[in-house]
Amino acid sequence: MSAASYAGAGISVLSGLTLTDVGIIVGIATAVLTFIANMVYQRRKYRMDRELHELQKRALQERLGE
Repeated sequence: MSAASYAGAGISVLSGLTLTDVGIIVGIATAVLTFIANMVYQRRKYRMDRELHELQKRALQERLGE
Protein backbone atom coordinates (compact mmCIF):
# COMPACT_ATOMS: atom_id res chain seq x y z
CA MET A 1 0.00 0.00 0.00
CA SER A 2 1.15 3.51 -0.66
CA ALA A 3 1.60 6.33 1.81
CA ALA A 4 -1.36 8.11 0.23
CA SER A 5 -3.62 5.20 1.13
CA TYR A 6 -2.51 5.31 4.75
CA ALA A 7 -2.86 9.10 4.85
CA GLY A 8 -6.35 8.90 3.39
CA ALA A 9 -7.39 6.24 5.88
CA GLY A 10 -5.97 8.24 8.77
CA ILE A 11 -7.74 11.41 7.68
CA SER A 12 -11.06 9.61 7.33
CA VAL A 13 -10.73 8.12 10.81
CA LEU A 14 -9.76 11.45 12.37
CA SER A 15 -12.58 13.31 10.64
CA GLY A 16 -15.10 10.89 12.14
CA LEU A 17 -14.06 11.65 15.72
CA THR A 18 -16.23 13.88 17.86
CA LEU A 19 -14.86 16.34 20.40
CA THR A 20 -15.76 13.85 23.12
CA ASP A 21 -13.73 11.13 21.39
CA VAL A 22 -10.73 13.45 21.09
CA GLY A 23 -11.06 14.36 24.78
CA ILE A 24 -11.12 10.70 25.77
CA ILE A 25 -8.05 9.93 23.65
CA VAL A 26 -6.15 12.91 25.06
CA GLY A 27 -7.14 11.92 28.60
CA ILE A 28 -5.96 8.35 28.15
CA ALA A 29 -2.69 9.48 26.56
CA THR A 30 -2.11 11.93 29.42
CA ALA A 31 -2.75 9.23 32.02
CA VAL A 32 -0.33 6.82 30.32
CA LEU A 33 2.40 9.46 30.00
CA THR A 34 1.92 10.50 33.63
CA PHE A 35 2.22 6.88 34.74
CA ILE A 36 5.44 6.42 32.77
CA ALA A 37 6.93 9.67 34.10
CA ASN A 38 6.05 8.66 37.66
CA MET A 39 7.63 5.23 37.24
CA VAL A 40 10.87 6.81 35.96
CA TYR A 41 10.89 9.29 38.85
CA GLN A 42 10.23 6.60 41.46
CA ARG A 43 12.99 4.37 40.05
CA ARG A 44 15.51 7.24 40.20
CA LYS A 45 14.39 8.21 43.71
CA TYR A 46 14.74 4.61 44.90
CA ARG A 47 18.25 4.40 43.43
CA MET A 48 19.31 7.68 45.10
CA ASP A 49 17.82 6.64 48.45
CA ARG A 50 19.62 3.29 48.27
CA GLU A 51 22.96 5.01 47.51
CA LEU A 52 22.42 7.48 50.36
CA HIS A 53 21.67 4.61 52.75
CA GLU A 54 24.88 2.81 51.74
CA LEU A 55 26.94 5.99 52.26
CA GLN A 56 25.37 6.59 55.67
CA LYS A 57 25.97 2.96 56.64
CA ARG A 58 29.64 3.16 55.63
CA ALA A 59 30.11 6.44 57.52
CA LEU A 60 28.57 4.93 60.65
CA GLN A 61 30.72 1.81 60.38
CA GLU A 62 33.86 3.95 60.02
CA ARG A 63 32.85 6.02 63.05
CA LEU A 64 32.31 2.87 65.12
CA GLY A 65 35.61 1.42 63.93
CA GLU A 66 34.24 -1.64 62.19
